[in-house]
Amino acid sequence: MQNSFISVVTATRNREGFLMGLLESLCNQSFHDFEVIIVDDSDRSRRKERMADIDKTCSDKLKIKILRNPRNIGLPLSLNRGVSKANGDIIVSTDDDCIADKDWLSHIVKRYKSPKIGGVGGRVVPIERDALWLPTKTKRTHLVGRLSWDGNVISNFELGQKPVFVDFLSGANMSFRRELIKKVGGFSPIYKGNAYRFETGLSLKVKKLGFKIIFDPNAIVFHRRANKGGCRVNVYDWNYWFSRNHTLFVLRCLKGKVVKVFLFTLEQLLRILRHQRACPYAKPKKWHLVLQMFIKGLLDGLRTGELTSNR
Repeated sequence: MQNSFISVVTATRNREGFLMGLLESLCNQSFHDFEVIIVDDSDRSRRKERMADIDKTCSDKLKIKILRNPRNIGLPLSLNRGVSKANGDIIVSTDDDCIADKDWLSHIVKRYKSPKIGGVGGRVVPIERDALWLPTKTKRTHLVGRLSWDGNVISNFELGQKPVFVDFLSGANMSFRRELIKKVGGFSPIYKGNAYRFETGLSLKVKKLGFKIIFDPNAIVFHRRANKGGCRVNVYDWNYWFSRNHTLFVLRCLKGKVVKVFLFTLEQLLRILRHQRACPYAKPKKWHLVLQMFIKGLLDGLRTGELTSNR
């Protein structure tokens, strides 16, 4: 797809400084045939004024649209709104606290030459604060973007060194054909809070249509991990939303649901009882609250999954 037009769609919430870093990196792309759509999900009028300043600063360098949500609607719905206003035949998305390598879009668009490719993503390299939270040990480092037999989600998007077909992409570095996003109904708003698993769910839907998804390690974004804003929540709420959303993901997207929910629950209970990694970016002071919120999220996920399956 040499003549493809790309729409870079990014949702942002209360992170104007980080967003400017992303936009500056987009100004320096080696691929030029693209537009940028920013969906502002911020919750203060003061921030909306700052977004207006960003619009003025960047409008002479980028084809940019800024859509302001009347209220906080969350990441999946914000991205869906951006996609609905996009002109590109390829939708590319990254987080507002990322910085794109100058050849990021060039590497992505090249992969769409084959009509069998439905999605393309790349490496998410942790820098600054994000680099401090890298796990000291990572299981199955040779796997990238894969679902294991037990329903475990293996990301490793910072580690991949060669192009490979994957089951899903990182929400910080993903792209899909616009027609396919619309065909599967967009990003599901059922993944609330930190929106955990929203990108995994959409990736699997695209694969079920018969398309392949590829990881290209040369399509790089650098992730800074902002302290606040976006989908960031505290360590206790993170465990709630992680548990709820992953449970919903298993119930809605995978076979062998009962076994996989059981194995997930067992693995996570052992993690918490052993006081192992509580969340990707924070340490808890009260582990019993981590356990409490995890169980609450699990039960809410089971209830929500049962309700939606009966509709």
